[in-house]
Amino acid sequence: MSELPPEIPHLIQALTRLRVIFQARLDVELRDTEVAELAGLEDHECRILLAVLQQTGAIERPRSHVFVCRRSSWWTKARVRSQPLPGFSSASART
Repeated sequence: MSELPPEIPHLIQALTRLRVIFQARLDVELRDTEVAELAGLEDHECRILLAVLQQTGAIERPRSHVFVCRRSSWWTKARVRSQPLPGFSSASART
């Protein structure tokens, strides 16, 4: 199986940080710039990920630049994958 693109570990870490931020602040409205700062992401990277999370129903966007994760969101109940992704080893993430 082919190796995953080198961006994948960064993406997984970014999504993990976003999930931690939103789960610690359920039903709290957060501005995109605030989320970016809390997650340690560039504003443009964060906006892209927030848009994807909104499109998948993980979070809502009640108004421009404001996002919220509801207690009823599937994202609050989703389980984190405990097994490595196929073709991806932790050793390759460090290289």
